[in-house]
Amino acid sequence: MPSGESADSLNFEEVYTVFGNPVKRKVIELLAERGAMSFSELKRELGTSVGALYYNLDGLKGFVDKDESRRYILTRKGHALYKAMREGDEAIKRALATRKPYAVLLDKYVLSILAPQQLFVPFYRNTSLSALALILSLSVGVSTTLVTRLPLKLIEVEQVPLLFPRSILALTLHPEVLLVLEYVVSFLVSTAFIALVSYLISGSRLPLLGLATGVAVAQLPLYAYMLVQFALTGWNYPNVSYTIMLVLALLLRLLQALALGLLTAAVAVFCRTSRERGFLAASLLLYLSFFLKSFLP
Repeated sequence: MPSGESADSLNFEEVYTVFGNPVKRKVIELLAERGAMSFSELKRELGTSVGALYYNLDGLKGFVDKDESRRYILTRKGHALYKAMREGDEAIKRALATRKPYAVLLDKYVLSILAPQQLFVPFYRNTSLSALALILSLSVGVSTTLVTRLPLKLIEVEQVPLLFPRSILALTLHPEVLLVLEYVVSFLVSTAFIALVSYLISGSRLPLLGLATGVAVAQLPLYAYMLVQFALTGWNYPNVSYTIMLVLALLLRLLQALALGLLTAAVAVFCRTSRERGFLAASLLLYLSFFLKSFLP
């Protein structure tokens, strides 16, 4: 093993990010035991998707590097971690012991559901899969908007159906045209806003296709709400009973929270940042949505 690094130089975050992920652990083991391996060799051994492997390799920065032939190898720190893994090094045990039991349970059983990062990992650096998911999500969004006549303002649903033409800048637009325009503008603004905030948070170049896919997928729960409202009220909202209005209001906030969690996970994955920072970006978009719904016609 190359000298220069020891398990004592590994901090908790470095250790937990590997030990908490079976794919990362296996990558460390394979490279330590077999030496340099290509991307295709690792993919074949791990049986994982292209996006998932790219995501985990990028997450092993500092432990894994590439040699002159572009094959993956362990760094000195990677060898130190592998040695500690094999020997049950006390430094590793001390690092893992610093993570509180409640934090482990929260991460495993709560955050993994509320902000499911694994849902977006297969799309990581996978252009074709991301493009397919983006097209399908946008198609569902446009179709749902036209059927329900409910305008979408970023990640906020306007509950009153748009049924009549409106005049904008001396132009009279039919409801269908206006609905599609609002949907497209909302999607583009949402993506641009998330990209800007994420860039300010991470300070690095961002995968716009991945973020666009994340925004489109995160809006899916909102389409579910729109269909439920349409099924219960048709185009008659708000001329419905108070009970139905209350149920719809609660359902909207519940599904909006789900959308917020999906967006948080998408930002965390595609920007390689923490869930906390992803939640910050998603929350700012939600506040902007409230503002636009309150002050724009």
